[in-house]
Amino acid sequence: MRCPRCLREHEERTKRCGCGFQFVVEDERELQQWFDEVRQILQSAYVAAPTPWQQSGKGGTFEEWVRLRIPISECVTHSGSFLDIGCANGFLLECLLHWTQMKGLELQPYGLDYAPQLVEMAKKRLPAFKEQIFLGNSWDWQPPRRFTYVRTEAVYVPDNLRVPYLKRLLSEFLEADGTLLVTHYRSSSEDLSRDWLDADLRADGFNVVNTISGFDGMGREKCRVAVVQP
Repeated sequence: MRCPRCLREHEERTKRCGCGFQFVVEDERELQQWFDEVRQILQSAYVAAPTPWQQSGKGGTFEEWVRLRIPISECVTHSGSFLDIGCANGFLLECLLHWTQMKGLELQPYGLDYAPQLVEMAKKRLPAFKEQIFLGNSWDWQPPRRFTYVRTEAVYVPDNLRVPYLKRLLSEFLEADGTLLVTHYRSSSEDLSRDWLDADLRADGFNVVNTISGFDGMGREKCRVAVVQP
């Protein structure tokens, strides 16, 4: 996993980076500081990025973006509502609308991000759905409705809070027959032979019913989406 502060790679389950960034936050008083720092780091980097996909968190070319994000659309098997947690500038939602329409499906797009500037960018990108783009932190945000699909990443919270975070999404965000999509991305500098997040999710008792992978131009698996149901 990568430290958002210094970008150094670490083994899974590392508690603290050499730069001082905490992957594990056990003191509730420090949790808000953790969210504030990560939000500032990501918002500054994304707003300054030159391309829509870099403003949504993926470097490289548009082809690489498609290779490593289109697996999310492969997990969408029927029409319904879709909440993208950490929606950034809304580019992923825009792409998902296009990709699922090509499959003959219709999504009602919703986005959530806790960075105000990114939320405004998403609303401008998707003006027809601007009332469905929300500002908030998924750790404690109260959803106005339930969704057919919810996409998130485990790194949106400290590592030790992953299980309660995902359980909350399953119990409070999803429709009765809804699906949680937990995306896991890796960079070329990581050990790509290690187990992916879905193995940990199964060990934690989550009902992982499927996984869909994305590969770079060299055939290396760099993305895996865990399909989780209640």
